[in-house]
Amino acid sequence: MARFERRQPALCTTRRGAGQAQKAAPPAEVRILPPPLFQTRSPPVENTAMRKSIALKIFSIALIIIFLMAAVTGISAVYLDRVADEAVELSKYYVPIGQKVNWAARHASAELLAFERLQNLKQAGAPEARQAAESKIMRERTAAVAQAIGEAIALVKAGRADTSVNVDPATFALLARELPQIQTAHAEMTQTITRYLETVTGESGEQADRSRMLLTEVVARQRARISEEIADVSKLVDELVADSARQALELEQRAARYTWAVTLIAALVGLGLAAYITRALVRPVQMLVSGTQAVSAGDLGVRINITSSDEIADLATSFNSMIEGLKQKEAIRSTFGKYVDPRIVKHLLDENAMTREAERRRMTIFFSDLEGYTKLCEQLTPALAVKFLNRYFNLMSGPIQDADGVIDKYIGDSIMALWGPPFTDEKGHALLACRTALAQQTKMIDFRREVPDLIGMRRGAPSVNMRIGIATGDITFGNVGSDTMKGFTAIGDSVNLAARLESANKVYGTSILVAESTWEEAGAAIEGRPLDMIRVVGKVEPVRIFELTGLAGDGSAADLEFHGAYTHALDRFRAGAIGAARRGFEECLRQRSSDLASPIFVDRIATIERIGLPDPWDGVWIMTAK
Repeated sequence: MARFERRQPALCTTRRGAGQAQKAAPPAEVRILPPPLFQTRSPPVENTAMRKSIALKIFSIALIIIFLMAAVTGISAVYLDRVADEAVELSKYYVPIGQKVNWAARHASAELLAFERLQNLKQAGAPEARQAAESKIMRERTAAVAQAIGEAIALVKAGRADTSVNVDPATFALLARELPQIQTAHAEMTQTITRYLETVTGESGEQADRSRMLLTEVVARQRARISEEIADVSKLVDELVADSARQALELEQRAARYTWAVTLIAALVGLGLAAYITRALVRPVQMLVSGTQAVSAGDLGVRINITSSDEIADLATSFNSMIEGLKQKEAIRSTFGKYVDPRIVKHLLDENAMTREAERRRMTIFFSDLEGYTKLCEQLTPALAVKFLNRYFNLMSGPIQDADGVIDKYIGDSIMALWGPPFTDEKGHALLACRTALAQQTKMIDFRREVPDLIGMRRGAPSVNMRIGIATGDITFGNVGSDTMKGFTAIGDSVNLAARLESANKVYGTSILVAESTWEEAGAAIEGRPLDMIRVVGKVEPVRIFELTGLAGDGSAADLEFHGAYTHALDRFRAGAIGAARRGFEECLRQRSSDLASPIFVDRIATIERIGLPDPWDGVWIMTAK
């Protein structure tokens, strides 16, 4: 809060001039000392060691997600590599070995088939050429069997020696033992077949037949042995291929399971991180948005409490500092608003008007004065005088503010107010001032009833009245003063004219006088009468002045008749028809004996009739007093 120092002013001084300091200062003069709220606050010391910026948080989250993605990729790569090893084993060794063994079995069957055909050809005594062709086929099949078995053995040896693959060592050891046995058995069968063919070719008779039968049985046994061993090897290779395929499938399924598991973990972690981001980042931002909206709605009791240590916290701290600044600004506005119109305070604070020069504007100026206050002030203590004035100002300030007027200043018991841009529209401010004057006259009725209680005089309380002067015109409005002390006020001819009109009420016995400019701008919305044409002190050009008596429709038929009679008499006076004017004003007095303006003109006419009508005659009356 600002600190105030109060001094007791002189309560009753005579006004020295309009537009200047015309009366005593307000009942309680307030001098504002430099308040503590303007002191600059040092920013909070930031613990940079504990501070975690939003960028670091987002970067950490990205690293975690990248790590999980890398884990998924790594697990997939490991298992896919193992699946690839199984595929290499299958394609490079298992399947080729099985193919070689199967080829050996097929060629062995073809070899025996060729042997049986050759045997039948020899028994039937077929031509040598045909026997030779069949013998060649049998030898080709024999060589093919030997080649297939040999290639299978070579593949087994290569697989056992290959360190890039992980073949089944037990199965390959068994193959390394079984395949050579097949190779040996096939060689023995080939020898037996050769002996048989030699026997068939070289010998004949019963002994040769028995030998051939024995050899045929041997070939059959050897054939059965080879077939059995090939079948065992084929079965072993098939099992090896199936087992490898099964392992590859299991590895693929396991890789898929692990991949989905890690992906699920990554999704859960991602959702958790999203929730964290929402809570740690989005929620504070939403709080700031809500706080900003609350401040925009006029709520300055908002405070954002954020416990994080990132830029959001810095923003919240700045927001809270801004709120404190707005509270201080509002406190300044509220405090100064009791001494200067709140709209002027707002204009100065919000529009940086302190740095702007005064402007030329068309406005309506209002001056009021409390008649009888100086005499009353002499009878009152300072405390009662202040109480009296405060109540008076409270009652009279209300109509001004209700009509969008701006109270420029209190000058002793006087009020200076104004209407016009930027506080009201460019049009209609003259009517607003007139409405205010009429409303204040109504308020005076209530105030007169309160005066005895205010001053503690039940009997003999003085009568108080209020005089008002209103003028409309171009004025200089804005900052006026020195480099060290300025006032936001209005100066110019219209300001002086309004002050002179307020004082002129004493001459004509009226309450509200308005200048012709105000009368014309208010137009048909008001009622009254043209009062005179005068030349006020300090102004060369004459001014037509009017008495404001009410709003349109407020006057009675008698009022309208009286105003018409007075206007006709005034026109005769200005035209120089002195006799007709005198008779007109005398008629006005017969209609309304309480009128104080008509006797003035009767006296003027008497003087003119005594000294003669001036030449030239313009009907202007010169005011010699302010």
